[in-house]
Amino acid sequence: MEKMSRAADATSGRTFAPLKNSTFRSIWLATQVSSLGWFMQTVASSWLMATISPSDMMVALVQASTSLPTFILSIFAGAIADRFSRRRVMFAGRCLMTLASAMLTALVALALVDPWVILGLSFLAGCGAALNGPAWEASIGDIVDRPDIPAAVTLTSLGSNTIRAVGPALGGIVVGSFGLMTAFSLTTVSYFSPLCAIGRCNWKVRSLPLPRESMTAEIYDGLRFTATSSEIRAAVARGTLFGLASISILALLPLIVRDKFAGGPIAYGILMGGFGTGAVLGGISNSVLRRMLSQERLVTLACAACATCSMSLALTSALALAATALALGGAGWVIAWSSLGATVQLASPRWIAGRTISIYYALTYGGIAAGSWVWGALAQNYSLALALTASAGGLLLIGGTGFLLPVRAHRESELDL
Repeated sequence: MEKMSRAADATSGRTFAPLKNSTFRSIWLATQVSSLGWFMQTVASSWLMATISPSDMMVALVQASTSLPTFILSIFAGAIADRFSRRRVMFAGRCLMTLASAMLTALVALALVDPWVILGLSFLAGCGAALNGPAWEASIGDIVDRPDIPAAVTLTSLGSNTIRAVGPALGGIVVGSFGLMTAFSLTTVSYFSPLCAIGRCNWKVRSLPLPRESMTAEIYDGLRFTATSSEIRAAVARGTLFGLASISILALLPLIVRDKFAGGPIAYGILMGGFGTGAVLGGISNSVLRRMLSQERLVTLACAACATCSMSLALTSALALAATALALGGAGWVIAWSSLGATVQLASPRWIAGRTISIYYALTYGGIAAGSWVWGALAQNYSLALALTASAGGLLLIGGTGFLLPVRAHRESELDL
């Protein structure tokens, strides 16, 4: 028992080791502040859409509008991250997110918002996130030591999902108590935090003994490396399928609250808080689980957890049971993305990390965007219960694809430069 306790303590220490790095800690903490605003805005935008549009499709497309830019732009953003200063690319992406949030806030204040304005500005914010994401993920390997990369990836996901536990619930309270304008304003203010952190911090990037190529050639090299790496190829394929099926939980949640529970923004925030609480617990236990189970079994377990969540939401009519099911789904969500993301990180040499990560982002977020549309269309044309049940069945099938596309244990790239 003492050995198990010491092992758990050591694993926990390794999980939080990257926070000893002042640059990583500063940007990571600032990112959590902006993530709080992002999730508050997600609640506000989704609820605003649910109240001004009778279309189930338009409500589900709020999730798609923030994911689609990553599918469209991420590969180019990855090449940009490898070609130019990743710090400056991150700053530019954050500026675009801040601009989109400020515009949405102004239009809400002027009562000039409509469903297409919500989708358009959500898309613009997603463009900023698409530009920032690959540069930040690739910078992790520059900022922290290589043995700490899996922990840093887990912390990134853990931080986001910790805020997911607080942000939506807080967003629901703010929207319900103070109105949409307050929620959108707080989001805009929160986006200045990472801008300040990135502007203040600097980090060394190893110079690469490789000639600079054209943008087209660099994108081709990234695609070719991804296609030839079995580890990255499996992680991308499984991530795309997982995103396609699992996004039903988040994309349809406003409709579940509105139509099934006849609730308001506070109920929506509580349920999102349940999802985030499970994600936090999954993130904290992720390091221990990696010692006990193979990567493939972790991904399969995550698929089963999300399938159970989706099926429970289709069947239950009790808010407390729905929140419990969402906690299980949140744990599966963060375990799956942490495992797949760390696999891509460790299989990517630094000279091409921005491109391989961006390809992973592009296809997985493409799956999320497509899933938001598919489940929204199914809910609108048939029923909400059918959409949730179908996504649960899809998740179980995806968990079984490990026979064809197994996610192998992390292996350091032999091409690291």
